[in-house]
Amino acid sequence: MKYYMLTYLLTHDYMDRRGDYREEHLLLADDYYKKGLLLMGGALSRPADKAVLIFRSEMVNDVEAFVKEDPYVKNGLVESWEIRDWSVVVGVV
Repeated sequence: MKYYMLTYLLTHDYMDRRGDYREEHLLLADDYYKKGLLLMGGALSRPADKAVLIFRSEMVNDVEAFVKEDPYVKNGLVESWEIRDWSVVVGVV
């Protein structure tokens, strides 16, 4: 299995706008979590300008599918996003 780090750059008004899409976003995240693809995720704070999600999958396509389905992305709360391969050397492998 491979690990991937998805990083979102959030809009300046993310905290004000996320309420309309939060439940749908969390349902999507929970679905990926239950499938064993999403290990953890959340927004950074002070400032809440980025979010980081850690995936474990054989293919990056699973992470790309999450991004395409995410209501935060579809509704413009994410200015940009990046998927990076993550070489885990300590911890759960």
